[in-house]
Amino acid sequence: MAVNFLILIILGLGWGLSFTLGKIAITAGGTPIGLTFWQSLFSGLILLAYVFFRHGKIIIPKIMFLPIVIITFLSVVIPNIIFYACVEHLDAGVLSISVSVIPLFTYLIALGLRMDKFKGRRVIGLITGFCALLILILPENSLPDKRDIPWVLLALNCALCYALENIYIDRLALQNFGPIRLVCAVSFVSAIITFFLSLVMDQFFILQPTNLYLFISTLGLGFISATAYSIFIYLIGRAGSVFSSQVGYLVTFFGVVWGIIILGESHSVFVWISLAMIMMGIFLVQPKQNSESTDFEKV
Repeated sequence: MAVNFLILIILGLGWGLSFTLGKIAITAGGTPIGLTFWQSLFSGLILLAYVFFRHGKIIIPKIMFLPIVIITFLSVVIPNIIFYACVEHLDAGVLSISVSVIPLFTYLIALGLRMDKFKGRRVIGLITGFCALLILILPENSLPDKRDIPWVLLALNCALCYALENIYIDRLALQNFGPIRLVCAVSFVSAIITFFLSLVMDQFFILQPTNLYLFISTLGLGFISATAYSIFIYLIGRAGSVFSSQVGYLVTFFGVVWGIIILGESHSVFVWISLAMIMMGIFLVQPKQNSESTDFEKV
């Protein structure tokens, strides 16, 4: 149990930083689809080097082709493009709060699929999380610009995608195809898709070291994607999707903290109330504990 929570903290630190890095990258001239391409490419190259060092080759069974495509869209292509589109309009801290409802969405879906049990405490957590979102978007002085509300609502789709991905991976119960190889394959499939999509949408850009902020932040995003996401999928196999989705609790906290430290962001009292209520809601949605691990823990 202690190891599982340590993994959550590490994931929270890394993914929380991604909101700030994304803000820096977009401000420095990156585009949503172009950034998704470069992030996916760097992530894939890092993981491919590790896979070849560990196994000497990478073999993808035919049975994995469709799951990889589905996971690619749910975990990278759709949420990343939405994320980078929203980060141009929202503070890193606000964005981290808006996508922190992953555990709540995950529990709702798990409940609907009868993968988890109905409990009054968890329902209170869901209601608390919903009220927190209302406090974030409804008060007049909550957001710096009320025109940002549609972007907050759009960002919620990132959380929905990640929740669906959590459930999908948990139900796959993959055998002998570990998280690192999976994320490696997903990264390259995402790079291929977003490369052509960026050309069609005129969002492709050449990443150059002369643009230092864009270059470093994009490299950082690729590294976080390669390491944190691999660890996250490992955690799903180790502790279950509902427990793993609680990383949103820490991602939210560290996302706000990194935004304050690096970008000098400040937030209204409504944002802080919303943050506190989101965390309370996630706390009330208690995770289920899996006593057994699967072959999915293998790299």
